[in-house]
Amino acid sequence: MKKAGLVITIILALLALGVGFAGTTAALYITQPASSNTTTVRFVVSSGDTTNTVAQHLQDDGLIRNALAFRLYARFKHLDTGIEPGVYLLNPSMTMGQIITTLQHGKPDEQLAGVPDGLRVAQYAQYFTSLPNFNANDFNTIVKTGVLPDGTKLWQKYWFVEQPQKNIVDALEGYLYPDHYYFDANATATDVVEKMLLAFAAHFCPGPDSNPAQYTDTNADCKAHALTIGNTNIFAAMEQKYYTNNDTQAIYDALTLGSIVQREILKISDAQGVTDVYYNRYLNIIHHLPSGLTTDVGDRLQADPTVEYARDTDNPPKVGQAWWTPLNDTSVSGNSPYNTYTQNGLPPGPIAAPNWTVLQAAADPNPSGSSPYFYFLSDSCGNTHYARNNQDFNNLKTKYLNGSKTCSTSIDS
Repeated sequence: MKKAGLVITIILALLALGVGFAGTTAALYITQPASSNTTTVRFVVSSGDTTNTVAQHLQDDGLIRNALAFRLYARFKHLDTGIEPGVYLLNPSMTMGQIITTLQHGKPDEQLAGVPDGLRVAQYAQYFTSLPNFNANDFNTIVKTGVLPDGTKLWQKYWFVEQPQKNIVDALEGYLYPDHYYFDANATATDVVEKMLLAFAAHFCPGPDSNPAQYTDTNADCKAHALTIGNTNIFAAMEQKYYTNNDTQAIYDALTLGSIVQREILKISDAQGVTDVYYNRYLNIIHHLPSGLTTDVGDRLQADPTVEYARDTDNPPKVGQAWWTPLNDTSVSGNSPYNTYTQNGLPPGPIAAPNWTVLQAAADPNPSGSSPYFYFLSDSCGNTHYARNNQDFNNLKTKYLNGSKTCSTSIDS
């Protein structure tokens, strides 16, 4: 008997013992595909995945009949020495041998890459180094200028991108939606930017699963298929809240507000409450406070993350150092237009990329129209407390920051 045949026989015997089936049934696991279905499945191999992990995931995805058979056969085929991480396009009509050959000798068809919520775009490039054709210098130039290497101005190509104005640090700050994406193995910096831009826009007018960005080509088409918040079209909500009929500008204002909130909150459940605080401050700055609502907060947002952004822009962290470190002094970078302790109004643009929950809250802040709060404080347990005026805010600081009570089980208001 040839060596390969002997090994297969041994595998089948072990498999039959392991799962309690006859050898004929066990042989089907190896020699026959899981089904005749030819639908392509994106199969993800993550860094550090073992053959056991891969086998179980293949079985869970319906790509193989039995994980144990795959592990034994993979050991014979020397697949247990490692599989290159990435996304492989497989289908259940492939035999186990074909799948092993694809994983062992083929390059991944796609790469999975992306960024977490709340980062500034200057932090993004490091997350795409797994893409062979991704060039960090090209990426950083695109996000800073808003212009592709071929000269295309992204604010002219995409209606929802605001043309960068004076004092903007990075033209695409906040626009590259934080998520993980499947990229073609040959994806460039341009491909990464455009896929993330379209993902951002698709949240405002989501298309079908097969093409989420279907309605994003024009302002009119997006507006006609807009997401509904409560009973309100999201664009109508933004126009009402930001006093502008310019949808591009309204998105930009919401994105700017949302970026601040994203950097402030400890829990996603706090998104609406903290958004309402900053929105009330914004209304006070532009003299549009609802009748009967008064404040002693002054005419500035006073948001710490904007100062962190200004500080890190003026003095970027060196390699190995962290961005967004807590402030010791809110007057640092005091001349920066992003420092909302020294400058009136919203900063010139977003400071980070908010997730959709936060961005949606920013698109429709204070939906009940009755939030009276202008201050908030988070205690050491991560609970957020709200105050109407500076005296109440100081009482919260005494209670939760300077006193013996370091946290709470309920929310003060």
